[in-house]
Amino acid sequence: MTITPIYPFLSYFNSLTMSTEKNAKTNLLANAIKDTTWLQDAQWRQSNADWLDLSAAIALKILRFLREHKMTQKELADQLGFSPQYINKLVKGSENLTLETICKIQKVLRIRLVEIADSNTELEIMPEPTEEEVTA
Repeated sequence: MTITPIYPFLSYFNSLTMSTEKNAKTNLLANAIKDTTWLQDAQWRQSNADWLDLSAAIALKILRFLREHKMTQKELADQLGFSPQYINKLVKGSENLTLETICKIQKVLRIRLVEIADSNTELEIMPEPTEEEVTA
């Protein structure tokens, strides 16, 4: 009686496994969605940082008000005549709000979101941007 060695089977199994892994990796790479917009997105966020910061500050004030008054975003949307989806975008802090929208929200919530200096007061001149801010 002859016993056949198990090694040829293992060799075949290993080559099959490696081949399957290689094919899976090739298929994954071929079908992967390549994110080519990350650089443009970062540049956009950088060039719009000023109003994005203001939008985020407004969003935080609105969220604080909602929490303190146990009010939902849906209730705010109904009072403003906006969709709940728009309110959700607004409280994420990345919506470029119009003066009209800001005024509507201030009127409904009876809070000050943005303050403009009195026209009789002296103008406050902003400092020149630093070299880092210019190149950023």
